[in-house]
Amino acid sequence: MVFLERWRSAVSEVASQCLSEAVEKLDLTVEQSVMDQLDQYCRILWDWNTRINLTRHTDYDLFARRDLLDSIQLAEQLAPDEDVLDVGTGGGVPGLLLAILRPDLSVSVCDSVAKKSRVVEDMVKRLKLPVVVHATRVQNVIEDLRFHSLVTRAVGSLSRLLTWVQDNWLNFDRLLAIKGPRWVEERGQARQQGLLAGLELRKLAAYPMPGTESESTILQIRKARADSSSSEPTN
Repeated sequence: MVFLERWRSAVSEVASQCLSEAVEKLDLTVEQSVMDQLDQYCRILWDWNTRINLTRHTDYDLFARRDLLDSIQLAEQLAPDEDVLDVGTGGGVPGLLLAILRPDLSVSVCDSVAKKSRVVEDMVKRLKLPVVVHATRVQNVIEDLRFHSLVTRAVGSLSRLLTWVQDNWLNFDRLLAIKGPRWVEERGQARQQGLLAGLELRKLAAYPMPGTESESTILQIRKARADSSSSEPTN
């Protein structure tokens, strides 16, 4: 409870002048070398954001409370040395942040918007990250390549995501989606459309969104095992 109240109260404090201040407000632990690379990421992203709309999180506190927190929580759900594809990476979240936080991962990102892909390619080059950038739709990527996990945040509804990947479940093990409080409604819509048939949906993690009364949720969706039917997420 104390941890939750600290996250909520962080919003009312004076704006952080550096990333370490914003991270400290959330009581997160980040190594200095990683912090330095994350700070460089922010600077490059925000510079690009003056020319192309990539993010609304244009200060350290918003970045820490939204992008970094989500990426840290997601990183905890990934096994060592996974091959990961970030679907609809936009400004590189969560893909590039996962590559910084978890250098053991093999990270690829994709975005069908060409100008966003070009920006991410520049960011990858300047950050010296071993990340592959695919300037195309996820459907085209997973037709030819295989991944352990597809990850995504703020790209589309569950119905849209499941439609994109429904023909290629043999080429990845699971989909991890960071969702807000509307995930239950989205699950119902996907079920009505038959998109969850033969799949298992499980809630892996839930954590408060600092400064709000809402929480973020990490959902795992994968093919149902032969000895089980489609399952509901545990609350």
